[in-house]
Amino acid sequence: MNRFLLPLLILLWSLLYTGWWNCNRKPLCSGEPIVTDTTSMVIAATPMIDSTKLTDSVKVDTVKVAATPEEQILFTPLDVYFKVNQSGIEKTAEVKAFIETAKKYFEKYPDKVLLITGHADGDGSDELNQRLSENRAKQTKSFLLKEGFKATQLTTEGKGEKEPIASNDTPEGKAKNRRSTIRLK
Repeated sequence: MNRFLLPLLILLWSLLYTGWWNCNRKPLCSGEPIVTDTTSMVIAATPMIDSTKLTDSVKVDTVKVAATPEEQILFTPLDVYFKVNQSGIEKTAEVKAFIETAKKYFEKYPDKVLLITGHADGDGSDELNQRLSENRAKQTKSFLLKEGFKATQLTTEGKGEKEPIASNDTPEGKAKNRRSTIRLK
């Protein structure tokens, strides 16, 4: 009996951890809009509901919103990378294209907001990385303000080292984690 208990516990733990990891890494669990391809619709993620358990008093509404080409670009997060302990931004072709698209979009929809999230690699203390990620988000906001955006169209937040997109065990992974992410809120 004991030789089956340990593998069973390991299996259960791995399933729970995998579910937690996927919900913290994918927009499906967070309620963010999902864009599947250039010809599809943006559908707000909703919790799964078993239709056999619905009563007459419960109604489920599904809303589909057509995504414009600009929204498809702006809903895809743009990562702006930084050097070690730095907050300067390099204006790449991808950054230029994102800025031009966002400017055109904000002319049509001035009430929309870009969310800028700063991130850090795993080096240093949690407090230092939190401060560094907030500074990176603010630097990105300053950069966008200089490009012609209004302060009311930009929101910042810092995540520190909490949301890595690569392993902090290699220099390449750390370089990917030193970033600001810009996306339409």
